[in-house]
Amino acid sequence: MKIFRLTIRNSKTTQAVLGRGMANIPAELPGLFRAADKICLVVALDAPPSLRARALALFPEGEKPHFRFQLPRSAKAKTLEQAGKLCSFLFDKGFSRNSVVIAVGGGAVTDLAGFAASIYMRGIRWVSVPTTFLAQIDAGLGGKTAVDLGGAKNIVGAFHQPALAVCDAAFLDSLPLRELRSGAGELVKYAMIGPAGLRRTVKINLSRVLAGETSALTACLGACAAYKLRLAAKDERDETGLREALNFGHTAGHAFEALSGGRLPHGEAVARGLRFALIASREAGLLGRARFAELSALVDALRLPPAAAVRRDFREFLGLVSRDKKARGAKNRFMLIRAPGRLSAAENLGAPALKKAFHGALL
Repeated sequence: MKIFRLTIRNSKTTQAVLGRGMANIPAELPGLFRAADKICLVVALDAPPSLRARALALFPEGEKPHFRFQLPRSAKAKTLEQAGKLCSFLFDKGFSRNSVVIAVGGGAVTDLAGFAASIYMRGIRWVSVPTTFLAQIDAGLGGKTAVDLGGAKNIVGAFHQPALAVCDAAFLDSLPLRELRSGAGELVKYAMIGPAGLRRTVKINLSRVLAGETSALTACLGACAAYKLRLAAKDERDETGLREALNFGHTAGHAFEALSGGRLPHGEAVARGLRFALIASREAGLLGRARFAELSALVDALRLPPAAAVRRDFREFLGLVSRDKKARGAKNRFMLIRAPGRLSAAENLGAPALKKAFHGALL
């Protein structure tokens, strides 16, 4: 078990543990759980029995009162209504400021439960236990919690760091190919925005990740999680621009998700958002032909299925990106790329370049 201890800029300390087949986390880290009067395990209704069994191995029922709250299927979990239902459940069961919420699942589960923990009694401790590859390298880390609103992603939310993030690679053993490809969309993002060492790790392991090889998954998990946690520690609230690099590919990606009615998996949407950003960067004169080909090859390696579910409605796309929370009042704002690891923000890009990138990303 590898333990990361990070102090966020506001002096808040958070921990993350990475490993495989871990057990009884409260016994390993008693300081986090000693003061807890009640514990609530939050899982999705469609979570398989193997996930529930692994969750109970990590957090076995002990002397503290244990409760379970089930969320609807992931696509319907991230709403204000569900956050309210979880808060009402905690209140009815007598949860206090000393209680702990443990979120076990994909990004929708950790986002929703973390957000509910941020608003219940103005904030109680929570533990993030991401169980998908995408969530373990990205969504379940960093303290951004949110729900969706009006078809737009993560519009209502809060920065609320988990007291602990637990990334157990054993959860990945039974993931289907499409789940791995979805996670690999975020993996390719890290290869584009991160330092040379992280980029090498991703390139060496990408094909083996897509084949589900344990050693490749574990290597990329450790490298990406460590990088994201370092960025979050330095720029938790996107105030200095460091953390904004993590949004690369996401503005267009979130719009593609909305245009699919939620049927396009997040990681695949991000991968197409990356292709959009590469084309937009080329059209803006930031990215040369050789670099464009080099970075496009990483997206090509994912072998994305056709984006048949995405409506080719460019006007609606423009409306979605203008309402994106990262737009900051501009008509549009995107993270663009000049070279691996060299990004810059661009606002109010012209419609012709955006249209070319829009259609190119959905080929």
